[in-house]
Amino acid sequence: MTLLAGLMLLLLGLFAMLLSAHFKDLRYFDRPSAARNPYFDPSLDFLKWILLAAGLLLLWRASRSASYVAAAALLALWAYRRIVKSGFMQGRLLRREFATLRSERPGMSEDAILFELAFRRHSRWGQELIEQMVKDYPTLEEFSKMMVRMERGFRFQGPEAGRARRRRAGF
Repeated sequence: MTLLAGLMLLLLGLFAMLLSAHFKDLRYFDRPSAARNPYFDPSLDFLKWILLAAGLLLLWRASRSASYVAAAALLALWAYRRIVKSGFMQGRLLRREFATLRSERPGMSEDAILFELAFRRHSRWGQELIEQMVKDYPTLEEFSKMMVRMERGFRFQGPEAGRARRRRAGF
């Protein structure tokens, strides 16, 4: 009974992780009203970790070997996600897609290929933003670095951003 309860809590924790990733990928106004609350994301994060920890604890009480297997599987899933989402891997995938598109359409300019790749992945960013990105970052390496930053929710935090905040605050 404890083994089954531990597995169920682990599965609920994994489901909460999927749910958390789904809601974090949505734009603010595309979220349900309950998910717009500023405490929603931290609460869901807390819930998923509590469910995973409780599931591992119940598995450990029922069968230590099962808890080790589950912990190893969770660690493997975490490592796989970290590797796939890494800047290196995303840049590599973008370079591969760039080479494929260049071989399929040899007459296309580099800028057009970069635009096509970004628009395929993130059509909701809009044509104007992607065109500006292609102008600002004309090489594939620079473009892939910026695209990875934007996918992670990068916000510019340079000296100009600080000056703008101080001006708004009246300093």
